[in-house]
Amino acid sequence: MDTALNETPALQSGSKLAFEVRNRRFASGEDRHWYGGDPVITAHYNALSSMFPDGERFFCDSVRAQKDKITDPKLLTEISAFVGQEAVHSREHKLYNERIQAQGYPMDKLEGLTQYGLKIARRRLPLKWQLGQTCALEHFTAMLANQLLRDTEMAEKAKPEDYELWMWHAVEETEHKAVAFDTLKAVSSPVGFYINRVRAILMTTLFFNIGLVVNMWLLLRADGLQWSPRAWGRWVWYMFGKPGHVRKSIGEYLDWFRPSFHPWDHDNRELVERWKIGQGEKLEPEGDAAAA
Repeated sequence: MDTALNETPALQSGSKLAFEVRNRRFASGEDRHWYGGDPVITAHYNALSSMFPDGERFFCDSVRAQKDKITDPKLLTEISAFVGQEAVHSREHKLYNERIQAQGYPMDKLEGLTQYGLKIARRRLPLKWQLGQTCALEHFTAMLANQLLRDTEMAEKAKPEDYELWMWHAVEETEHKAVAFDTLKAVSSPVGFYINRVRAILMTTLFFNIGLVVNMWLLLRADGLQWSPRAWGRWVWYMFGKPGHVRKSIGEYLDWFRPSFHPWDHDNRELVERWKIGQGEKLEPEGDAAAA
C-alpha cells in the first residue's frame, strides 16, 4: 500500500480562533476631530489609517506568494480569510482617508509616502523577507488591537461611527494575528525563520515609527500645530502615559525575540468574544472562512 496516500498533512497553523470575512461598511471620518474634539489624537489615528490601504495589500501579496507551499488545510483556510479581511480593511480605510482628505488634510500625500516605501520593499526584499516584514507589521497591529480592545477611552471619546471602525479592525487583526507568522514558519528553516523575523521587527520598529512621526507632522501642520510642544507632548503622553498604548505593549514587543514565541502566546480571545457578543455574532462562524 502506498503510505503517502494515507498521510495527514502536518499541522502548520497555530491559530486559536476560527474567523471569517465580515464585509462591513462604515460612515467614519466624517468629523474633523472625531476623537473627543482632540486634533492631536485624531491625527494619530489618521496617521495610522493613511498606511493601511496599501499596507494591507502588501500583506495579502506577501502571504499569497507562499500559499502554494502550504499543505495544512486549516492554514490554507485561514490564509483565504486573512486575505479577505485585509481586503475589506484596505477598502474601508481608503474611504475613511478620502473623507479625511476632504476636510483639508493631506491624506493623499501620506498614502504616497507609504506607497513609496512599499515599492522599495517589493523591489529590494526577497519574497520571504517581504513576508517577514508582514509578520512584524502584523505584530505591531496586533499589539495596537490588544490595547484598543482593552482601553475604555476611545469608547468614551470617539464618535460612534469611528469607534465602530477601529474596534472592528482591532478584532479582525486579533483573529488573524498568527496567519502570516505561521505561513513564514511553514516555509522557512528554524534558524532562517528566527533570523528573518528578528531582522524584520528591527526594520519595522525603525521605519514604521519614522513614518508615523512624519505623518503626524504633516497632519498637525494642517491645523497649525506642527511646532506646538503642547501638541507633541499630548501625543507622547497618550502613547506612554495614559492610556499608554506603547508603554503597555513593551512586554509583548520584547516577547517577539524569544525563539519559541508565537502570537497566540498572548491569548486574548476573550476580547474578541466580548466584541462578538456586543455585535450579536455567534462565537464561532459556521463553515469555512471565505475570501471577500
